[in-house]
Amino acid sequence: MAAFWRVIKTPVGPVRLAVDADELITVDFVALHHEPPVGREDRRLLPEAAAWLRSCLKEPVGAPPIPLPHTSPFRAACWSACRDIPLGQTRTYTELAAMAGNPKAARAAGSAMRENPMSLLTPCHRVVGASGMGGYAGTVRGETPNLRLKGHILEIERRIAEGVRYRPGNARQRVDAGL
Repeated sequence: MAAFWRVIKTPVGPVRLAVDADELITVDFVALHHEPPVGREDRRLLPEAAAWLRSCLKEPVGAPPIPLPHTSPFRAACWSACRDIPLGQTRTYTELAAMAGNPKAARAAGSAMRENPMSLLTPCHRVVGASGMGGYAGTVRGETPNLRLKGHILEIERRIAEGVRYRPGNARQRVDAGL
């Protein structure tokens, strides 16, 4: 349960940045969660993280300004390895597991990505299945808003990596996220 939250506009829609009573920081996409926010809105909450989130899908940015939360050693290794995947690139769950130190733990790596509390800050959208997109935000099969969002974010990041700045008003650069 969030103690404080704020909404940040991004090129793929608003994201909610929240901090709970235990100081766990979460980032999720408002369009993918239908429950209203809990706690108090604080438009000054985590200004460096908010600025990073506003910029990360517009231009190259450095490392996220928020450390990884405390978790199991393998999950932490997966989240850290995920943050090392370069902008505009993807890795499979098997490759992520190897990066995290256990190449035979692809399913556990997938579970770590599914449990990622900080979308965009820990770019789990850059991790894909060996035969396709894999899952995103808890969805693993079919054509869903979650998987369209994953594809949209990856397309924006590829363009940024190629040196093309994403501008939401430019129809040639827009991909329908279906949200």
